Amino acid sequence: MFKPLIIATVLIAFCAHDICAQGFYSSRMWKSQKHEYTAYFGASNFLGELGGRDMIGSDFIWDLEFNQTKFAGGMSYMLYLGERAGLRFQGGIQRVAGNDNTTTEVFRQNRNLHFRANIYDFTTTIEFHIIKEKYGNLYNLKSNLGKKLGLKKLNIGFYTFFGIGGFYFNPQAERPNAPGAWVDLAPLRTEGQGLPDGPEPYKQYGMIVPMGIGFRYGLSREWGIKLELSHRFTFTDYIDDVSTVYYDNDAIANATGGEAAYFANPTLNLIPTWTDGAYVYDPTKAGMQRGDPTDRDGYMYAVLGVYYRPRATTRGRYRGGSRKIKASF
Repeated sequence: MFKPLIIATVLIAFCAHDICAQGFYSSRMWKSQKHEYTAYFGASNFLGELGGRDMIGSDFIWDLEFNQTKFAGGMSYMLYLGERAGLRFQGGIQRVAGNDNTTTEVFRQNRNLHFRANIYDFTTTIEFHIIKEKYGNLYNLKSNLGKKLGLKKLNIGFYTFFGIGGFYFNPQAERPNAPGAWVDLAPLRTEGQGLPDGPEPYKQYGMIVPMGIGFRYGLSREWGIKLELSHRFTFTDYIDDVSTVYYDNDAIANATGGEAAYFANPTLNLIPTWTDGAYVYDPTKAGMQRGDPTDRDGYMYAVLGVYYRPRATTRGRYRGGSRKIKASF
């Protein structure tokens, strides 16, 4: 009757020793691997007025349009502040796009706008490892037979991050009947920016608030891969060059040319106009809604990354697990 109790006591003692040893081991290990470098690539998507699902544009994921998915890539450096937290500096490029012909929502279809933009951003975030990946064996021991000893550890981790950053964007539209010829939209002042009674010209840079989650898989103590999903909240509504109301198209043509007037209002005339006395209803006349200035644009990405976390080299000192010890049993 005492055999199960003895076995349980031994297992509890072994596990307690394992946990304590792991805590001591981990608390020292991160100091020898304080630097991490990551390169990543994947897909990005725009969240705003143009394109999206069959409803009014939104800056969150329920307006995601997968056929407008573009590329994303970048690099990051992280300085570990502790075993589970690090300060990450990241630079990246994302292409985003939107097109009103991807939706059946009649207002957006009739508006008939489209765009693409390259976004360059730099962010500083705090990364917190909720579940920390572990690698290999608790002790880096080998028997004379070459078999590794110790307990195998789960090497999948889960983390979250948030922070602040800045970005630059340049919305463009493709010339009609000229595939591949893209025009910068900001100088065209498609909503009458800088013209009488029009809004101020918008800045093509601003602040962002990045946040997201990710999974890490350790291939070794130095190398691993990660899968990351991030949302970038912005403080602008002009990533797609659409925000407020239509401006007088003749005034735009006189100020910046006929091409600007076309990109300001390429309507398909799907919604009939009507009159009521002196009032004329036209969904694309000056003063009518073109975008939604109360709903800021956003973008997101899903990327696969490869990270490298080198171990510090200190001559004549133990490097936190890099030394292999031969044990005879």
